[in-house]
Amino acid sequence: MAVKVGDLLFIKNQHEPMDEAIAAATGSYVHVGIALDAQTVIHASPRYGVAVQGLMQFQAEFGRPDVYRPQIDDVTDVIARAKTYVGQPYNATFYPDGDGLYCSQLVEVAFGELIRFAPQPLRFHDATHEISTYWQGYYDKLGVAVPVGQPGSNPEAMAKSPQLTFIGTL
Repeated sequence: MAVKVGDLLFIKNQHEPMDEAIAAATGSYVHVGIALDAQTVIHASPRYGVAVQGLMQFQAEFGRPDVYRPQIDDVTDVIARAKTYVGQPYNATFYPDGDGLYCSQLVEVAFGELIRFAPQPLRFHDATHEISTYWQGYYDKLGVAVPVGQPGSNPEAMAKSPQLTFIGTL
């Protein structure tokens, strides 16, 4: 299978602490990037902020992505918009007005009006708590309140968009 420009590359839980916390709150997809072409991905991560990365390096770091293709004819504007954010920091707070972008937030702003992903209230729960121990500690270190219920996005909800078609796993 070949990745095409504009494809979304969804990453499943790799069982790192943050992945586990995201998966407990939202589902199995914990990261997403946009294919710039068959060999290159743009994504936002805590390590790199918004960055362009080779597909092989992306896979080595995050595992084999599930590929979803947007049902739009021309992704030129999507790619151009995404590239304008390269070098921005990672939005570690996940607040809508936080500094930088988190992974699904980058996808959301890149696709703009072409695909309207339904806003998702931010969730930070686990099986027993509205705010998991992981997320409480994470936000305590940042010195800000946990943004429960703030409008946002997440990879799991994006993958369910009727405007995306599952292509396969790389």
